[in-house]
Amino acid sequence: MRSQAFCLISGTAMKWFKLGNAGKIFCKIVLFTAILTAAFLYIQQTLKLDMGHRGTDNVNGFYAEKEDSIEVLFVGASTMFCTVDPLVLYEDYGIASYDFGSSGQPFELSYLFMQEAFQRQRPKVMALEVLSIFEELDTSKADNLNYGITDMPFSGTKLKGLSDMFRRDRGKGLSYLIPIAQYKDRWQELTREDFEEKTVNYAKGAYTPDLVSDAPLDFSSYYEEESAVIPERNLEIFRRMLQLCKENGTELLLFKSPNVGWNIGQTKAVEALAEEYGLPFIDYYALMEELQIDTAQDFRDNSHLNRYGSQKASDYMGEYLTSHYELTDWRRMDADNSWDIALREREHDRKNEQMSRIGGLPEYMSRLPYDGHTAAFCVSGDVTGMEDFLRELAKAFGLDGEKLLEGGSFAVVDGQCVSGLIGPSDGEWFWEQGFDTLRLTGYSISYNREMYQLVDDGLTIFLYDNEWGQFVDAVGFDAYDPAHGVRQAE
Repeated sequence: MRSQAFCLISGTAMKWFKLGNAGKIFCKIVLFTAILTAAFLYIQQTLKLDMGHRGTDNVNGFYAEKEDSIEVLFVGASTMFCTVDPLVLYEDYGIASYDFGSSGQPFELSYLFMQEAFQRQRPKVMALEVLSIFEELDTSKADNLNYGITDMPFSGTKLKGLSDMFRRDRGKGLSYLIPIAQYKDRWQELTREDFEEKTVNYAKGAYTPDLVSDAPLDFSSYYEEESAVIPERNLEIFRRMLQLCKENGTELLLFKSPNVGWNIGQTKAVEALAEEYGLPFIDYYALMEELQIDTAQDFRDNSHLNRYGSQKASDYMGEYLTSHYELTDWRRMDADNSWDIALREREHDRKNEQMSRIGGLPEYMSRLPYDGHTAAFCVSGDVTGMEDFLRELAKAFGLDGEKLLEGGSFAVVDGQCVSGLIGPSDGEWFWEQGFDTLRLTGYSISYNREMYQLVDDGLTIFLYDNEWGQFVDAVGFDAYDPAHGVRQAE
């Protein structure tokens, strides 16, 4: 690639000297315009609002996937990417899939996502979660649109799609086409993540936390049938979706995830639509008993399955897909693909996640990862209740245990103490990784200017993942109650 670029530049330079003044002026204009355009696109990409995991990560992650590598693509709102976990589909069935969706995704935006998808992928199956089919597009709901549009790169497809979606308000549509118009003042909020190269999303677009809803979900209203009519505009969009899939040789599959607020009348309307066009429809409401979906344990809130519910729903989807479509088992390939890598990344992430769930000091220390991590320890106040533990901790890293009991901090990288013991009168120790900074004093730990001294009397532990370059956890253990960890939100 570099040699090709060199040849291109060399050839351009040779032609330059053969041009007259008019030609040189023209080339200068073209070059200046190209540089200005590239700078504008970079600034816009940097300033745009980061939507977090459920927006930025899964949209950008889709564009980072290898072209023509996805055989099953899921499209829709958050109920979609909280229901189907592509890594379950890959690990158990060998299916290469991706959740290409966004929170609160309007039905018309799902169509634009399909159009975008076919610019890079040729999936055998396009699976559409139909939550939004009964709602007409409301262009005043900025978040619902930003979650899906902001990270979609500029293209003719995007231009045409937004022009259609904002046919009654072209001016507002322009602000979504050129995000810098909305986020020009965001430069003050920029963080390291805004400058990082977009990479493959290890979750493949899914969001399946191990959170559990506060109370069991009540689906009794589902059976209170109400009339449900799909808006004519959405029927038109649906027919476009169907035609788009036919043109690309892709099978369209409809499915509905369980959420409080949907009713059986809506299900029947979608069933009738699927029957009219000869399409399959997976109704997870009808499958809840068969799949043993627990309304108390398998949801994180009224609208979304959690990790445990998603596992059950994904297993059913995997069985259905492999029995109804001719799909490749990518696990049998000789070389690793991005789904193999994603499985390893998920395991890495879940180990980090587990650390932030541990409550007691003995278990925390037994599971604290040292390889590939930085751990910082800060001892403060009256630590009489944990003197023996702190002496052993100091001994493990070659430090003076009696001095540590008087208070102080130290940092450990890959299992080796790199700071020495920083006592109350020893100034500070400074560590930097890219845009991240860690400062230790004899009294506290500071990470990117945020101070962590989570208990007055006891031990604060800070954990950072060196491999991923990210914060993992910070927890404090009171010297007289080390069985209950204290974290910043508490």
